[in-house]
Amino acid sequence: MSPARRADAAGVGLPPDLVGPVDLELAKAVDEIPGENALPGGSPYEPKWDGFRASNVRSAGTARIWSRQRKDLTAQFPDIAAAAVEQLPDGVVLDGELVILAGGRLSFDALQRRLVTAPSKARRLVASIPASYAAFDVLAAGGVDLRTQRWTVRRTRLEQLAVGWMAPLQLSPVTADLGEAREWFEILPDALGIEGLVVKGAGLRYVGGRREWLKVKHRDTVDVIVGASLDRCATPK
Repeated sequence: MSPARRADAAGVGLPPDLVGPVDLELAKAVDEIPGENALPGGSPYEPKWDGFRASNVRSAGTARIWSRQRKDLTAQFPDIAAAAVEQLPDGVVLDGELVILAGGRLSFDALQRRLVTAPSKARRLVASIPASYAAFDVLAAGGVDLRTQRWTVRRTRLEQLAVGWMAPLQLSPVTADLGEAREWFEILPDALGIEGLVVKGAGLRYVGGRREWLKVKHRDTVDVIVGASLDRCATPK
């Protein structure tokens, strides 16, 4: 029996508002990448995945996947739920992103196909369109509410939980180095298909529904020449 399954016997509970659906913290858009000390406690930088935001609630011997819009997605992603049951101890709540890689790049179209497939047919797509869950925060562990803890504490606990994880569970990378974050911002959109960066205050607590995180989207620019024939332009009267 795996450690996760043995822990189920202890009957670890969760705070009522973390049983699911879960209110997730949000991010507000900014135009520039914030500096290393722009947010309280420092500014850790993470990839902004081109996926579908979801909490992963591991409780009472089961796992449920909840969207940011409070919809139960467990039936659409049975592979993610099964991996959570096998690899996470009871009483854990994760915040992360459902993603799908197709041809080495993130594919929201493939993810959308998983999302809209009827639950009765979802298991057929697991092999042909496998999903992953990129975890970037932990809201509870061992049934203990971690939202009152600063980000650095939560990140350390998340990394401890992630030791030994196997696909489809993944730990989302993070860097405190602004230079490395800028490299991610310039390279990863083309190489992997990420949308940009998410920046969080290392000293901040987790508050569902609040927009205390920052997001910077990568924008591609294209030079174009626009021409018009003057003899076709109507002269205003």
